[in-house]
Amino acid sequence: MSISLAIAQHRLLIFTYDGTERIVEPHIYGVDARGEPLLSAYQVEGGSRSGQPAGWRLFRMDKMIGLRVLDQHFAGPRPDYQPDDGLFATIQHRL
Repeated sequence: MSISLAIAQHRLLIFTYDGTERIVEPHIYGVDARGEPLLSAYQVEGGSRSGQPAGWRLFRMDKMIGLRVLDQHFAGPRPDYQPDDGLFATIQHRL
């Protein structure tokens, strides 16, 4: 299953990033100005450099390891979701 379909179906993603496992609610999938594929997501579980297990994160697709779509669903966009995130030159899919 693709990230776009996970976004459309409000399904959680799990992957390893910077050496720690993350579980996220995917919100925006697209490409930045350099042509790098990115995912904007709300992390609900896992590690992070900041030490905060939950919060908004921007993930580079080339740094994700073992990306899988989970059967678990999330309710929908977070209240502070910004659908027109200026970091993306092109948005391929968003909530």
